[in-house]
Amino acid sequence: MMPPDRLTRFFHVIASLAVVVMMLTVVADVVLRFVFNIPVRGAYDVVGFGLLVMVFFGMAPVVARQGEILIDIVDGMLPAAVLGLLKLLASVGTLGFLVFLGWSMFGPAHDAYVYGDRSLELGVPLWTLWALAFAGLAGTCWAALRRVLGFGQVADAAHAAEVES
Repeated sequence: MMPPDRLTRFFHVIASLAVVVMMLTVVADVVLRFVFNIPVRGAYDVVGFGLLVMVFFGMAPVVARQGEILIDIVDGMLPAAVLGLLKLLASVGTLGFLVFLGWSMFGPAHDAYVYGDRSLELGVPLWTLWALAFAGLAGTCWAALRRVLGFGQVADAAHAAEVES
């Protein structure tokens, strides 16, 4: 496993802060609505924005530490070389999927900018949210690219650790 770089650690902090903001917004909205019958204006938008930030900025640390969900049915039956090749293939597939996701997001993001779409409660221009999503996705692509390019180093380090034990 590669040690996370500063960018992925920064993305982890941003995603964590987004979760905290969502949690505090929901708690404040529920308490104020129940006690004073005064809802928090824009809570729906704030939680939606926080969810977007949490997802797109939270993917980079997961990809960097190879923390994706793994189903290892055949791992015990395959030789180490084949298993290493499958892991490399999965890393390349992850990067390919992320690039495809970014490409797929471009059309709706462009439309939101051209037509001036805004959020429901606060009126925030939606293109800014798309920009945040692209920033998070760029960091995730960076983590995936580091994983693909550094794959031989990771495999060599894992093999050396295995030989020593």
